[in-house]
Amino acid sequence: MWQLKRLPEALRQLGSRLRDARISQGLTQRDLAAKAGVGKNSVARLEETGIGRTDTLLRILGALNILDRLDAVLPEATPSPLAMLQQDTKLKPRQRVRHKKKR
Repeated sequence: MWQLKRLPEALRQLGSRLRDARISQGLTQRDLAAKAGVGKNSVARLEETGIGRTDTLLRILGALNILDRLDAVLPEATPSPLAMLQQDTKLKPRQRVRHKKKR
């Protein structure tokens, strides 16, 4: 389980989890790098330090077939009720009622 940690500890834990996922699928760093379209050193650096480019991380997650797990961490934002109401009123302009003039 993820704990609230300092950034370096969290990065190392991320790298460790990537390594565990790779090993559980029976892949070497070289195999994973080829499958992800990144360099072996990029895989090694991510596993060792947790530091790397975002696109490299996403490619590796995709190659490990776990990219869809990001939805659990970063679900699509849902509009706030106020934003939904404002959007709804934009679609349906208010109609003015004309009252007959009294004579």
